[in-house]
Amino acid sequence: MTKLPWHINGKLHVCGSSAFIADEPPQKGMLHAKFLFSPVAHARIKRLDLSKAKSFPGVHAVISYNDIPGENMIGHVLPDEPLFPDKTIMYCGQVLAMVLSEDESIAEAAVKLIDFEYEELEPILTIDEADRKQEWYIPERKIELGQVEQALKKSAHRLQGTCISGGQEHFYMESQRARAIPVDHDLIHIYSATQSTMEVQEIAARVLGIPVHRVIVEVFRLGGAFGGKERAATIWAVLAGLGAYLTQRAVQVKLSRDEDMHYTGKRHPFQSDWQIGFDDEGRISAWDILLRSNGGAYVDLSIAILERAMFHADNIYYIPNVRIRGRACRTNLPPNTAFRGFGGPQAIFVIESAIEKIAAHLGKDPLEIRKLNAYHNGDVAPYGQKIKEASAAGILDQAASDSNYEKLKASVASFNQNHRYRKQGLGIVPVKFGISFTTAFLNQGSAMIWVYIDGSVSVSCGGVEMGQELNTKVAIVVSKVLGVDPQRIRVESANTQRIGNASPTAASTGSDINGNAARIAAEKIRSKLRQAALMLIKERYNIIPDELIFDHNKIFPVGFPNHSISFADSVKRAYHERMPLGAYGYYATPDLFFDSELGEGRPFHYFVYGAAISRVEIDMLSGEHRVLSTHIVHENGKSLHPEIDKGQIIGAFIQGMGWCTMEELIVDVKGQYQSGNPSTYKIPGIRDLPAQLELRMLQSRSSEASVFGSKAVGEPPFIYGLSVFFALQNAIQSVKPEAELSFPATNEAIISALS
Repeated sequence: MTKLPWHINGKLHVCGSSAFIADEPPQKGMLHAKFLFSPVAHARIKRLDLSKAKSFPGVHAVISYNDIPGENMIGHVLPDEPLFPDKTIMYCGQVLAMVLSEDESIAEAAVKLIDFEYEELEPILTIDEADRKQEWYIPERKIELGQVEQALKKSAHRLQGTCISGGQEHFYMESQRARAIPVDHDLIHIYSATQSTMEVQEIAARVLGIPVHRVIVEVFRLGGAFGGKERAATIWAVLAGLGAYLTQRAVQVKLSRDEDMHYTGKRHPFQSDWQIGFDDEGRISAWDILLRSNGGAYVDLSIAILERAMFHADNIYYIPNVRIRGRACRTNLPPNTAFRGFGGPQAIFVIESAIEKIAAHLGKDPLEIRKLNAYHNGDVAPYGQKIKEASAAGILDQAASDSNYEKLKASVASFNQNHRYRKQGLGIVPVKFGISFTTAFLNQGSAMIWVYIDGSVSVSCGGVEMGQELNTKVAIVVSKVLGVDPQRIRVESANTQRIGNASPTAASTGSDINGNAARIAAEKIRSKLRQAALMLIKERYNIIPDELIFDHNKIFPVGFPNHSISFADSVKRAYHERMPLGAYGYYATPDLFFDSELGEGRPFHYFVYGAAISRVEIDMLSGEHRVLSTHIVHENGKSLHPEIDKGQIIGAFIQGMGWCTMEELIVDVKGQYQSGNPSTYKIPGIRDLPAQLELRMLQSRSSEASVFGSKAVGEPPFIYGLSVFFALQNAIQSVKPEAELSFPATNEAIISALS
């Protein structure tokens, strides 16, 4: 095989020629959509008069709930979210009406002419208030193992606390957008910035009142997503589809950055109460946790996010007595949605905070407490899944070795002793992250492959390319099976006419599911090409080999590389022999199940393990901090492309660091986001990178890994960012041991903790 490409889209991105929705010139007669957004978080609609807007010169149409030909419902998990509200407004920024015009400025002016009267109602904005009023989407969920109450009573030591973690803006480069075009045979073709082509197709058809096969959804690539386009993209695609269906004109929806940040859902804030029991050595005997999330106005993916949080409430630790409870709370904020980690980071933050408390209480090193309680092979997780390849303790040892941990501790202690207004701290976070959709039926995928007469290859799968280079990894899988250069393989856009019923590209399963589906399809083609190759080898070399090697764009017998034929010649022979050069592959992740009523099952195909150790320095007068060093050890199986994985790991770490140190969402008493643009919301920049960042990727061999022994890499590294938070807390507590650092650890939070 030739050297792997950096990635398929790299040259296009660098040259600025990558195609995104709304980049291409508008079609002749295309209409632009502008919206009347609700100015309040909770209200009863008294009057919505569209007549002035409809009569405004240049306006082609004004659309509200009265114009919907099918169902006014885009709720997917639960039927609780209308496309347009007809009676009650549930969040600030909810779309009440859509104005269409060929001129964007005319549409914007017409929106201001809509007469809108409402009776404002008291909004619910906090978890405490929603929980007190029992505003839950579903009843409390529970996972139990052992006897928690008895174990807590018998414990030599017992601690309790509350952990609060905030939301996070996705801040993808490409804002929410869609373009819908009516085409021949009563089809609506929607170009959507979505991670879930199937959901957009299904819900658009429901709203339009037409069969699903009359809606085409296509995605070439996304300009970033991070979960923010798994469910939250659906409404904008459906609005574009509705406009195109009613007007029979192309319609484009494109949110401004300001609209996107103010009116779309974020990472779920969590507030979690916990109790933990342990002995004099720090061995944990009981863990009792109540996870409560702020889901916003509609359920979106809040139930699945809560479930994953519950699955990760143990992180890397075996605890014989566990009670995990979860409540997803409804509030009057934009519906919070998927975000990298999907609830896992929020839950892991809680138990890691408890570990820090145990270490402080016993006067022990937090690293030793973590290793003491880490899972071993044969241990059982609270939900009943047996842990077969536990490596957390060994990875912690590797991280300690890579960072020279003992020397690092001594250096930090010396620095703190000799500096009055600057202090340093160390933070450690291990990770055990389950890979699979926790909704079992989503763990399936399809792929189709065509080999053309010249030996070039076209691959279609249900996965969406969004910067993670899924397309490159799928191409690598196919190249391994067929033995051709990845550059000869084209991975097509995600399109519901080519690949239907595709699961979302999410849950770190993109390469696993789509890669395996492509592998299966490629193996079918390979078996046919083998027959054609055998014919040619017999004719040219007068031998009939038992086994053939497909490599370097050639096919040859094992041990006889000089007796080869070209891949292209084999393709031509197969075509002339009327052998199929196309194949369909289907993959379903095996042995997954979970009973939510019993709280038992095997929700994950495998786990990804890792750890990070960070060193920080704070300025006690300003609250500013800098990350001096971070050492990451990440176990990712037999990587399909180490350079891509490296980028994902480092990027996820930086994004996680931003969540817990600087990205603060401010909501006023009316439910309006005040941190609604880049000037009021801070994400990490180049100057926030650690001065020293070292990454070790462990190329482990795992019987539970996925395609060609690889493991998922998208979400688990996000959690490494928490090592920076705990390092900041450690620095503060070197001065004030009882201090509590609030989340996120902004400059103000650091000063407040020191006060």
